[in-house]
Amino acid sequence: MYFVWYDDNPGKTVGAKIDEAILRFKERYGRTPDICMLNETIQPADYVTTLAARGVRVMAARNVPRDYFWVGVDA
Repeated sequence: MYFVWYDDNPGKTVGAKIDEAILRFKERYGRTPDICMLNETIQPADYVTTLAARGVRVMAARNVPRDYFWVGVDA
């Protein structure tokens, strides 16, 4: 199950966008996602460690459009 989040606000960091997507997922589904997929051109390298510590794996994917964040539970 994935939740698609779109955010093209240039004033936000990638980390802030991912945090907001995770928050909305929690509000909607009542649980924490364990995966976040994003476009392969986005490099949130410094933030990946923070997410991993929270149990969220970050994956870059060619098929995820830029400015979209797919958060969900990996089946």
